[in-house]
Amino acid sequence: MTASTVSVRTIALQNTLLSYQLIRVSRRSVTIRVEADAVVVRAPRWLTIGEIETVLRERADWIARAIAWWRRHARPLVRPAWQQLGTEGKTAEGAEVLYRGAMLPLSVGHGRKNEAQRDLLGLTVFSSEPEAIEQSVRQWWWREAENVLMPRAMAIAAQAWRKPAGVRLSRARGQWGSCNARSEILLNWRLILLPPELADDVIAHEVAHLYELNHSSRFWTVLEAFHPGARQRRKALAEWTGLLRE
Repeated sequence: MTASTVSVRTIALQNTLLSYQLIRVSRRSVTIRVEADAVVVRAPRWLTIGEIETVLRERADWIARAIAWWRRHARPLVRPAWQQLGTEGKTAEGAEVLYRGAMLPLSVGHGRKNEAQRDLLGLTVFSSEPEAIEQSVRQWWWREAENVLMPRAMAIAAQAWRKPAGVRLSRARGQWGSCNARSEILLNWRLILLPPELADDVIAHEVAHLYELNHSSRFWTVLEAFHPGARQRRKALAEWTGLLRE
């Protein structure tokens, strides 16, 4: 099998320069995927650049709408960047981290290095090195996910009169959660960044899969029975999809 070739190109669409990643593959058609931070085009090896860009121009309206959607729904994990934090013992103006649907003030303090602690004022990181700050916050998010999401999963499962074989965290980039045939539930650690009610919706969705490993009408009936409204709130959950790319 011939390896794919990748290049970055630029095209003018609707009076705007658009950079896109072109991947040459063994296929018969052109596919376009708009992601949080990139436009990815997969095209047959034999197709000319002119023919590929004709397809892009034909889909220009859709591409513009998809890019606009990502811009509206991209959620900052941190504001501003890690490097913009103030000196030890101070908080950079506007420095925040995302947690359970809200932004917590982020500051740098004295103490043991590479550690993050939350109090009534926000989150304090005991390090002044940007890389260590990022590592500490991510470790804190993971610990919070373990301490909050996993017990929550067991509580919601009890409401549904089901007990999973196990609950684990995942780092998946494409989905909030999953449930397999062994009755094991995997929850994306990024659920700790969502508003609690939306995180509960995801957990309940996976718990319902303990009854039905599909999305049949029976699955939705089961979910609605012990966790009403989750299906209707799926649109609200979709607005946080950008976090899966972080």
